[in-house]
Amino acid sequence: MVKILKYLVFLALAIVLMYFAFKSVDIDNFINGLRSADYWLIAASVIMGIIGYVFRTLRWKILIDSLGYNVPIKNVYNATMIGYLANFTIPRIGEIIRCTVLKKTDKIDFEKTLGTVIVERCYDLIFLFLFLILVVAIRFKVFGIFVSEKIYHPLIEKISTIPLLLIICVIIAIIAIALFIFYIRKRIKKILTGLISGLKTGIKMKNRGKFLFYTILIYLCYWLTGFLVVKAIPTTASLNVIDALFLFVIGAFGWVIPAQGGFGSYHILVALGLGVYGISYNDGIVAATISHESQVIFMILLGCVSLVAFLLISKKTKKENKNITQK
Repeated sequence: MVKILKYLVFLALAIVLMYFAFKSVDIDNFINGLRSADYWLIAASVIMGIIGYVFRTLRWKILIDSLGYNVPIKNVYNATMIGYLANFTIPRIGEIIRCTVLKKTDKIDFEKTLGTVIVERCYDLIFLFLFLILVVAIRFKVFGIFVSEKIYHPLIEKISTIPLLLIICVIIAIIAIALFIFYIRKRIKKILTGLISGLKTGIKMKNRGKFLFYTILIYLCYWLTGFLVVKAIPTTASLNVIDALFLFVIGAFGWVIPAQGGFGSYHILVALGLGVYGISYNDGIVAATISHESQVIFMILLGCVSLVAFLLISKKTKKENKNITQK
């Protein structure tokens, strides 16, 4: 019941955000914008995104190997993609799911695997923060206009006209934290032990250089993915690789907002970001939609393929264990 409630809450948030993202969009112009894109470049951006998933798989395997497990790369990849797929139900649940998948396929302790995921996320946050600093340093004026004119002032105006909105947000946050603590209270000691083990793994890992190298490649792939999309759309084709970095950073925050798959939040932030360059909101939504949906479609497709592969592997393993028991 709790899982269903969580799903419905996050789904409602995604629907509301999508509504606000598209409510002022002219449908005819939107469709024409989609038609005008160079889909060969979009295909190249999708391939670049898939390469990023491969590097993410290789990076996670380094941490798993550091725990003393020898897991086949295909199982690590399947767990990664199933995790992405799960995020379209409940945001961030994919981190739990991919650990669960490896526990079933390779008998790896869940808490230790979760620790490696925490290590990954720590490095991801560090790199995202470094990219943010780089964007602010290179595009200080653009970033300042975005934060001031597109986010801060409009938000303050809305909150001042609807003071209850702020109170409701605080109440929702308190309830969410209380539900989270209630949910994990019985396993918190075991989870903390596993997390500490995983963090130690991150510090002591033998292939730290390779881990950092894969991390750099992951973010280069994501950056180039966005750049190819920008070049594929006539209204944004004049932007350069640094502008694409700016859009990548603000788009990343759109994925972080707890709505399934970044739906709505990503679209709004990227469209507003493009507005700083004088690009209309309608054209910005076209760019955001192509960028987001091209990746989402393949995340879901690849996730479904990995899920089928996982189910087949689980079925085969279960059959083999049954045969061993009978003997």
